[in-house]
Amino acid sequence: MDTDDVKKHAAELVTMLTYATASLTTIQGIEVGFFDWIPPNKPITAQELSGQMGYDFSKVERWLRFAVATGYVNKSDGGYMLTTKGTLLRRGTPTPDLLGLHHMVSYFTKALPYSKDAYQKGVGLDSLTQGKISRDYIPRVASQLSKTSAEFFKWSGLSTGHTILDLGCGDGSVLRETVKTCPGASATGIDVNPHTVESGKRKNAEAGLQDQIELRVGDVTDLSGIGDGSFDWLYAINVFHFLPENKREKFLREMVRISRYGIFFNQNITNSTGTYAVDVLLSILFTDFTGFFSVADADELIRKTNVKHYAFLPIIQGESRMAVMYTSKNDAPISRVPNLNAAAKDALEKHGIRTAKDVLVAGTALISGLGINAEELRKSAIKLLLP
Repeated sequence: MDTDDVKKHAAELVTMLTYATASLTTIQGIEVGFFDWIPPNKPITAQELSGQMGYDFSKVERWLRFAVATGYVNKSDGGYMLTTKGTLLRRGTPTPDLLGLHHMVSYFTKALPYSKDAYQKGVGLDSLTQGKISRDYIPRVASQLSKTSAEFFKWSGLSTGHTILDLGCGDGSVLRETVKTCPGASATGIDVNPHTVESGKRKNAEAGLQDQIELRVGDVTDLSGIGDGSFDWLYAINVFHFLPENKREKFLREMVRISRYGIFFNQNITNSTGTYAVDVLLSILFTDFTGFFSVADADELIRKTNVKHYAFLPIIQGESRMAVMYTSKNDAPISRVPNLNAAAKDALEKHGIRTAKDVLVAGTALISGLGINAEELRKSAIKLLLP
């Protein structure tokens, strides 16, 4: 072996291990609660923190040194205080999907001791633990998307009186946030896992939402019993990578068929070291994991639906993208959108925005750059198309 090549690759491997160690120490901080206990607006000493949390002082102090080095915490004479970066990893974060990814990696670490068993055909950590991973994983990881998803449903047009069906709903956390964000919306969820469905029913009752949300056990790969246009909106988060590739197109077409107004779904893409790694690790967590998309396959799946109006929403971190597709057959020329003067109409048409649906998938920056109030224009288009 060439000596220079050995040094180069050895350095790369050390760098990878360094990042891995830092990531695990970060996740450890989330798991034990440091990010929630360290204030973002006033300093706390290491002694105070260890005393309040009941942890060993020397270990707390070591973690704080790491947190300062990584920019999660600032140190002053008065003690330690979370930085803006650090606040992204506490409960109530403005980036819940990012926190969800950190929770996901914590489950990967739990799978490592079982690797030899989990690499056997038909075996995963979930089956080895009698479903414990599913019961824990869904609420802690997928539920981090709930609040963000609900806000984008509203932004996309979901409103009072609309119905939404969540396919692969888990414990229904997305639907609980949805009916809170859009009071008067009616929600239904289907999931194959009876444990998470029962857990969701209890949470719905505790929140007083049992009359607005129906959760039921079912197989989302067979939607033949649901009629055309039965729901205004459909939602499927982290479902496609549990479907066999030969069933993905049918599933998406079924979503289009059942929806009156539109559908939301995400596609995980493998095009980086990190996503290839996640693809591997999910396969040893869950026996029914079938794999992520290539970029070409993800684009081709959308193209096959023949739905012209769609956009990608910035609510998933990393290499996963959330799509909204407007499936209604109704549209209207831009001239019918209320409160739009002739000059604005001409400016929009010059940029290819000729219908109300075009408005819904156009970039906010583009419309604003034309001197038009993008938010008001969008509201007018939604009111016209999605009563």
